[in-house]
Formats: sequence, structure tokens, C-alpha cells
Amino acid sequence: MLKSSALSPLLRYAILTLLYMVLGTAKAATMVDYNRAKDQAFVVMSQNDSQKAIDLVIKMNTADDAMKIFMLMTQDLYWQSKDLAAALLIGRAGIQFGLAEARQAQSKDPARAYSLSSQAQILAYDLSSYCWHGWREEGINIPAVFQVYGQDLAKTNLRLNLELRKGNLSMSHAWWLIGAHQLAIGQYERARKGFVEATKFAMAAQTRETELLLKGYLYLAEMLQEPDNSQLVQEFEFVLDALDESREGEFFRDQLETAHAVFGAPLAIDDDSEG
Repeated sequence: MLKSSALSPLLRYAILTLLYMVLGTAKAATMVDYNRAKDQAFVVMSQNDSQKAIDLVIKMNTADDAMKIFMLMTQDLYWQSKDLAAALLIGRAGIQFGLAEARQAQSKDPARAYSLSSQAQILAYDLSSYCWHGWREEGINIPAVFQVYGQDLAKTNLRLNLELRKGNLSMSHAWWLIGAHQLAIGQYERARKGFVEATKFAMAAQTRETELLLKGYLYLAEMLQEPDNSQLVQEFEFVLDALDESREGEFFRDQLETAHAVFGAPLAIDDDSEG
């Protein structure tokens, strides 16, 4: 699942935290320690500045633990504080730190280098998705410059996926993110190409629901490209109906309908204004 606007913010936050635990980026036995370190960094950030908080996280922890703390801080800043600017400050510092540490560890400990790079890749994906206004996330303001950051982070995420050979499903998500950001800026042909690539990897991963979701995004891009094409509207509605019959269908259908409302409505206004 890429992300679901049907879930409440707190529930999505809990799911993301659980996902990181399952992936090994945070272990249950040490979550209390990570959260304590995260809270200490937030205190320093509020009393001094973000760079001092970043330095504290790096100096007081191993590289692996620092990355886990950066990830938790970034999640909190977005989901709980609704502070995208601060999330970008901390998250981008985490990405840079993780990749630098991975380079140093590569020759002596390739497995650790892979883990650090993988966590940097996850941060890049999360931050990029936070900068996409297609979720219509309540309480989140995304100025144009943050959208540019999101587009760049999507490229970083795709590059790291390729370098790390993360697999079909992760590659599918990476290409979706590329397409999603192109959709947001009205580059519908580029968005379509991104969604086509994402669909190919979803098919290779044999994830039927994700494949349906991505086909929905593909039709959405084509609908915005050809607003008078009724056949595309029917195909889009067919995907929505098919999702109703799937296990995650409600979440995915809501995701597509939200994106259509966000990006479809302005197109109709522009057409009326030109007439």
C-alpha cells in the first residue's frame, strides 16, 4: 500500500511505526530508548535550533541508532506536529548522514552499509510523499518550494532503490512517486510514463490491488490530459469498482478519489475560465 487517505493520521502514524519495527529499523526492546532520545532532541530543538538537535542525535548515538531516531523525529513532526518544514530539516539531515555513514562502512561492513542506505531511502520516500498535496492531508501546508523538494526526493528515492536493488514492490512505489509529483505539476505525459513503469513492477510483484491502484492513477493522468475522453472516465470508474471487491479496496478507492478531487477540480476551473 502506497498510502491511504482513508486512514486517520494517528492510525497511519502507528502503522508506519509498526512497519519500521518489522523492517528492523526499530526493535521493540529498544523503542523506549529511541523515543527518549527523540524527545531529548526535540527539547534541544525548541530551546536552541535544529542543527544543535541534529548534532546531539549524531554525537550521542551509534550511526544505526541515530538513523532510527531521525526517522521517528521526522514521523512525529509530520503526523503529530503537522510541521512539514521541520520534518524536511530533520529528515534531509538524516538522509545525508545515513548515506555518508554507509559510504564509510561499505568496505568493512557491506551489510551495515546496506542497512544505513536503506533507511536513508525510506526517509527519502516518506519526505517526498509528505510534499505531495494529492493526499489533501488536513493541517499540512505545502508551499511551492516544498513541492520542488518532494520532486527531487522522489528522484533520490528511485536512485537508491536502483542502487540497493530493493525489489519489484519497492520499485513500483518509487515509480509511482515520480509519477505522482509529475501529476501534481500538470506534467501529465511524464506522470503517465511514471505510472506505466510503476504498474509493470506491481505486476512483476504479483500485487493485484497495487496494480489496480496504479492503473487508476494512470487513467487519472490520461483523463486530465484528455478531459473530454469519456472512455477514460469509464476505465477509471471500472478500476474503482474493481477495488471495491478487493481486500484493501476501500482505502485505495478513497486514495484515487481524493487525488481526482485535488487535481481534477482545478482543471475544470481552468477550462471554464478559458471559455
